[in-house]
Order: sequence, then C-alpha cells, then structure tokens
Amino acid sequence: MSDTMSSEKNVEYIREFTDTITRAIVAYVNSDGGKIYVGLDEFGKVNGVADPDDVVKQIETLARTRVKPDPTPFIECKVETLDGKRVVVARVARGLARPYWLVEHGLTPLGALVRDCNRTVAPSSQRLQSMIDEASAGRYEDARSYNQDLTFHYATKVFERAKYPFLDETFYELGLYDAAGTYTNLALLLSDQCPSTLKFAVFEGTRENQLHDRLELSGSIFQQYDDAYGYLDHYNRSYTRLHGANRGDFRDYPPEILREVLLNAIIHRDYSRDYKTIIRRYHDHLEVVSYGGLPYGLDFNEILLGVSIPRNEKLANVFYQLQFVETCGVGIQKIRQAYDAYTLKPKLEASRHFFKTTLFHAYSQQLEKRAVKESKENVSVGNYASAKISIAPVDDPRPAPKLRPRATIGAKDVMTVDARNLTVEPTATVRRYNLSDRERLVLQMFNDRDALTCRDVERELNLTQASAAAILRRLVNSGRIVLCGAGTNIWYRRP
Repeated sequence: MSDTMSSEKNVEYIREFTDTITRAIVAYVNSDGGKIYVGLDEFGKVNGVADPDDVVKQIETLARTRVKPDPTPFIECKVETLDGKRVVVARVARGLARPYWLVEHGLTPLGALVRDCNRTVAPSSQRLQSMIDEASAGRYEDARSYNQDLTFHYATKVFERAKYPFLDETFYELGLYDAAGTYTNLALLLSDQCPSTLKFAVFEGTRENQLHDRLELSGSIFQQYDDAYGYLDHYNRSYTRLHGANRGDFRDYPPEILREVLLNAIIHRDYSRDYKTIIRRYHDHLEVVSYGGLPYGLDFNEILLGVSIPRNEKLANVFYQLQFVETCGVGIQKIRQAYDAYTLKPKLEASRHFFKTTLFHAYSQQLEKRAVKESKENVSVGNYASAKISIAPVDDPRPAPKLRPRATIGAKDVMTVDARNLTVEPTATVRRYNLSDRERLVLQMFNDRDALTCRDVERELNLTQASAAAILRRLVNSGRIVLCGAGTNIWYRRP
C-alpha cells in the first residue's frame, strides 16, 4: 500500500465484496464523502478481486436498491491496479438530498448512518433532525418523513370524491414527494399513518366535571376532519320555531361555521410538535384549541382583518384544490359575520403557542332574543338564568297556555313555544345558573302532571338512568323541584 493511501482520511477497506458496503456508502453520502477500496484488508494489504467489473455493477445495484434516496449520482466506481493486483475504488461525494438511509432500517439513526472520527456510526436523534431541517429549510411540511412506508387509502377516496387525479405527478405537484422522490411530512399528514391526532370531548354542563362522551380521532387528517365534523353534527341539535303558518329552523351552531372552525384548526396547526387538536363541547358553548400561535410577523389584529399567512402553505393548497376551503383569509371573516345577529360573538384567542376559537350556543341566544321580543308585547320578563317561570292569566279569565315539547331530546330537538301570558317571577330560592335544554324539558313535563319519577324522564327524553338522575339532582339543588319519598320510592314535584 502506498504512503498516499495510508494518509487518506474517510477511507474504508473491504477484503471482498459484501452487501455491508451499503453502510459505508450511506455514512459517506450523509457526511463529507470518502473512498471505499474493495480488495484490501483492514490493514491495507492488497488482495485484489477476481472480477472487478462485476463488483462495480453490484455496488451500483446495491446503492440504487438498498439506499434511499438514490445515491448513485454521487458515487464513482473505477478499477485500479495496486501492487500488480486489480481493486475497485468507489469515490463517494457528500449528497445533496441528505439524509440518506438504509432501506431495511428506514429513516432512523440505525438507517441514516454518518462518519465520525473515521468510524461509521448511528447519529444522535438531534443530528438526524438537523439534517432533515437543513434539507427543508425548517419547513415541517417540506421535510422528509421519518416514515416512508405510507399508504393512502382514505386520501384516495377523498381525491376521487373531488374528481382530482391522485397520481405520481400529483404527488410531485402538491409536494407529497420531494425532489429526490421520497415522501415529505405533507404526505405523512395525508396518509393513513398520520401520527397527529384530534381529541373530542362532550360535557353535559358548562364545566369539565360532567363528561358525557370522549374519543380520540386518528388516521389521515382527511379522515380526522370527516370524523370530527360527523361527531359535531351529531351533537349539533336542530330546533323548529312556529309563528302561525310560518316555520323557521335553526341549530345550536351554524354547520358551515363548524366546518370553517374545524378546517382552520387542521390547516393552520403546527405539526412539528406532538400536541393534539382539542374540541370541547359544553352545554352552552364550543371550544376548538390547536397548537400553533400566530404565524411569524403577523399580529392578532391583522388576523381579524382577514390577513392570512398560512403556516402550512402546501397543506392549505391541498385543501383548496380539493375545494374544502375558498381563498385564504376569509375563514375568520365568515365565522364572525355568521354571528352578526347575536349578542355573544365568537371569541378568538391566541397565545405564543396556541390558538383557541369559542362559539356560543345559538339556541340560548334565541331564548334571549325571544325574551326581548316578548317584553315588547307587554309580557313580564325577568332573568331566565335566575327566574321561576309560572303560567297564569294576567287579568284574563281564559286558561293560560302551556309550553309544549313537540319531540323528545336526542340527536335532534324540535320545540314550539306559545309565549302569550307568560309571567316570569324572580325568586331568591333559585341558584343563578343557566338551565340546560334537557332541564327545561323536564320542567315542562310538570305542565300536565303533578309528579315525576326518574324512570319517566329516562323514557320520555330517551336518556340513560345516570343522565336522568343528574338532571333531576341539579333541579333539586337549584330549588326548582322537590325530592319526595325514599329508597326505591323516590319521586319529584314542583315546589
């Protein structure tokens, strides 16, 4: 072996060709390059190879099939003669699509090997992440996905539904492939293996101490969007108001606004950290919290003006191409405009790391509007949150009308109200809190009977025993009804 060879750095000696040569190729292409000699032992003694041309072909084949992305443009193989024997020299340059990795180990420290002090080693997680960030200029959606074993079953259905071709050309066009033809994090988000999830919780009251339902949604973010909207729609009850021959329908929350809030949370979330998007539905309001504060260079007032700088520009473009959203920047405006007629406006809050949207229950606001209207018709109106409603004639011998439920509460509520001759009498015995829809229905059940049991409430409102008991307990504690009897013979009456 010559003195020049003995002084070279980043050199690997391999006695005879084996597939372990791919480890050295990955390490060099991920670092500053180097040379691989095939036909020399570890001490540099020249043994030669019997068929150097075949070794060259095998090196190129292994590099192309066992390493991702393809590093062959950075490998030059030549046959040289040393000490009268033929050897193969593979010169490996630093790659432009780092990190590269061994297919069998994937994009992990064991797969994305590097050179350190003339040794081939696994990089630390921080070093590997630095290589990924360097290649994507720090943009999460452009960075190479750690998981390259992705499937797109749900996304395929979504693209087919939108009549948008979902081909290899589409992957490059939308940014699911990088320049080297490997999956990006954008592809990871759309794939069935998406690691980010969404949590959904339903509370019966106005606080977190009465959990009714909860679940965690996973899969493609398309699937998470569809599932989340499905659950929101399930709990988004509808109501009917009758005014003579006229009929008006409304729901707890405008469906198109639920879509906007949900899409904003998904599209503008910061996916670089494992914080889940959270949806919380309470009796009188809905909260959606996503990780990722205001984009850099944008303040909160500019957001309210409709200025938009998408954190995930390519993800936003995917949803735009599939016609989920319109032009960027109109979502916040649509949400605010939908509540122009209401007193309680949507509440938008942003911190350094989180964005929160709060929508208020439309039905409770309808009650407020109805109370104002009734007051103009000479009906005595007090505070619904701290009042006892009694129905009695006001200097009128006719029998008083009743509040009549048209249907039991369930996924959809339908009610009519005849508000004539209502008198609302404030009472100090009632605790100050807003009645839920179910509590109102229970109180209305006393209009045609003197006593109720828990079983009556279960059956007529289609509730579980626990939910019925909780409603009755709250009404007893607030002084609106009285518990009678004991043991298995418990019943309830009005005070």
